[in-house]
Amino acid sequence: MTDSPDPSNCETPRNPGRPRSEAARKAILATAYAMLQESPLPEITSEALAKRAGVSKATLYRWWPSKEAIVLDGYFEALETRLETAESDDPLADLVQHIRGAYAAMAGPDGVIFASLIASGHFHPELRTALDEQLNSPRCKDTERLLQRAVDAGELREDLDLELVCDQLFGPLFGRLMTGQPIEAGLADRMLEQLLEGLRPRA
Repeated sequence: MTDSPDPSNCETPRNPGRPRSEAARKAILATAYAMLQESPLPEITSEALAKRAGVSKATLYRWWPSKEAIVLDGYFEALETRLETAESDDPLADLVQHIRGAYAAMAGPDGVIFASLIASGHFHPELRTALDEQLNSPRCKDTERLLQRAVDAGELREDLDLELVCDQLFGPLFGRLMTGQPIEAGLADRMLEQLLEGLRPRA
C-alpha cells in the first residue's frame, strides 16, 4: 500500500509560489536513489527515507504525491545526469552517442534496478502509475527530440513514426533486461548498424 501523509505530523502548508529548498530536494532525491540501490522500492518506507534525508515526512508529501514518485524521481534524475548528451552540429552522431550511453548505463546496476521497477509495477499499481508518469515526462523524451533533430537535418526520413523508432532502438535492451540476459559490449552498435539503414532517407 502507498504510504500517505501522517495527519499528526503535518507542517504548515507551503504558500503558493514559495520555492522549496533546493538543498533539501537534492538530499531527498540522492537519498532515495541510494536506498533504491540497497532495497526494492516496495520495501522502502517514507519514514525511513525522511529520516535518512534529514527532513520530516510531511516535507516529502508537500513536494511529491507519493513515496513511489519520490524514489523514481531520484532514480531518473541520477540516470538523466549520466545520460546527458552534448548537442553538436551533427544530430545523427548525437543520437548515436545517446543510445550508446543508455545501453552502457543499463548494462550496470541501474539496469538491474530498472528491471526490478518494471517487474514490481505489475503488482503495485501506485508504482506502475509513478513509473508511467516518469517514462512519459520530458526527461525521458530525449531520444525523440534527438531523432527529430536528425530528421530536420535531413539525416533521417521525414515520415518516421518517432515513437515506434524509440521502441525499435530500445527493444533489444529492454528484452535483455527483462529476461536477465547480459547486455554485451557492442550491442548498441550492432543494433544501430542494422536499424539506421532503414531510417535514412530513400534515394
